[in-house]
Amino acid sequence: MPRQLDQLPTDATTLARKVKALEEQVRELRGARRLSSATLGLVQTAPDGDRVALEQSSKSLRVYGPDGETVLAELGPTADGGGGLWTRGRQEPNNFSASLNSGELAFRPVQDGLVQVPGKMYYDTDAFQYSDLTLTSGSVGVSDHRALLILESIYAGATPYVYVQGENSTQCNMDVLGVLTAKNIAFGQVNITPSAPNTPTSAVVSGLGLMGSTFYAVATAVTSAVGTSVTGVGVTGVTASGLTVWLTRSSTTLTPVYWMVMGS
Repeated sequence: MPRQLDQLPTDATTLARKVKALEEQVRELRGARRLSSATLGLVQTAPDGDRVALEQSSKSLRVYGPDGETVLAELGPTADGGGGLWTRGRQEPNNFSASLNSGELAFRPVQDGLVQVPGKMYYDTDAFQYSDLTLTSGSVGVSDHRALLILESIYAGATPYVYVQGENSTQCNMDVLGVLTAKNIAFGQVNITPSAPNTPTSAVVSGLGLMGSTFYAVATAVTSAVGTSVTGVGVTGVTASGLTVWLTRSSTTLTPVYWMVMGS
């Protein structure tokens, strides 16, 4: 039967190393026990000035500027108990915050009372008939109208829709800073030289490929001699693929005609 003395290292150096390792392990265990029972008050990367601080009172992570007072960014839990997070960054003229909770992302100034209705982006679906993503502008006053952009997908392969409107389907103006194009609208110019004076002459426009089921068209001659030399302009055969443009003139002068087709 081995003796306890036989289980010890044979030299003093090895014994000292093992005792030191054992002391370090005991120290780490004690530190872990103290940390598990301690209340974290404030942890930060520097005592003042530029720093990142984790604050127990607000349960938030803050980034401070060089003056040690200005909060450049903050991340913390929402106060509504829903398990969400809110963030803010340094912006002018006001600091803005964003709150993510229960599938809804809301935006508002950090300072209370500046905006009564926050801007939001939220998702909604019944997992069967529809799936909607809605963007709303929010408003400064409770009674102010808000602008909404609604992206709607319908079940069973139906055509999805994009709605631009005010809340409760009120009017909403839309300003496009650029060229607006749509697959159900086509326009252009065709030049018509009458085959004879006062004889309706046509030109065919083809290859449009418009979207829609019902199509409407208008045409107008590029002229100042309306009712004198140019006595008539019309369209026939309006379809998704094209139309026929007609011109009547008292002479055989080549005349440009503008046309437009819209599908619905």
